[in-house]
Amino acid sequence: MNYDVHFTELSYKTLAVLTRYMESFLGQEEAIRLGHQLLDFATNKLGDNPLQFPISHELETLGITDYRVMLVDNYKILFRLDEKDKTSYVMAFLRQKQNTQELVYQITIL
Repeated sequence: MNYDVHFTELSYKTLAVLTRYMESFLGQEEAIRLGHQLLDFATNKLGDNPLQFPISHELETLGITDYRVMLVDNYKILFRLDEKDKTSYVMAFLRQKQNTQELVYQITIL
């Protein structure tokens, strides 16, 4: 792995919210498995080459250009990249249809 991957407190909170939400559709066991799969996917892909993922277009329209997004099936993983330290910081896990701008706004006012 070329990059370190760190999960922020917020990323764990949003992953917990996501898995609780998905539990009603998938069942508890599958929702927990989904959470583990997303963590593993983020660790592997961001550790290998985080630059392959684009700047978040949703946030770029607000002038926020330091967040990148990784799409995984029906989910998004929002992260920031510190190229100098070769570290990816996972910020949030969302459903693909979930509004990233709204999430950032909610986080900002809390």
